[in-house]
Amino acid sequence: MNRIKQLRNEEGLTQKGFAEAFNKYIYENNLTIKPINFSVVSKWETQKSSPTKATYEALADYFDVLVPYLQGATIYEILDPLEKSIYSHVTEAMDRAFNDYALLPVQRERILKAIAYSIDNGEFN
Repeated sequence: MNRIKQLRNEEGLTQKGFAEAFNKYIYENNLTIKPINFSVVSKWETQKSSPTKATYEALADYFDVLVPYLQGATIYEILDPLEKSIYSHVTEAMDRAFNDYALLPVQRERILKAIAYSIDNGEFN
């Protein structure tokens, strides 16, 4: 699931409108990330590219969600606050481990979904 598109649509914004609003957010918060345009948003939403770590963090702040949720974590919505904290820490640790390998974002998401599926189905006891 592409959460950027979902959250953008929930705000009632076009890709161009979201790019403008996000660029304003970047400017107002003195963030050191590059401004975006609608074609960047389109590439994120079609998974032809993905945001940098810093941009994911800014997007998460903008949408008031955590990065794992924004990246498509499947079980994140049903977790309590403590579990969300643990999940975020585990996801960050896995991201650091994944950086040692040349994995595409979609491959990372599949691995995380497989782990979540295994946990949900009691395969880790």
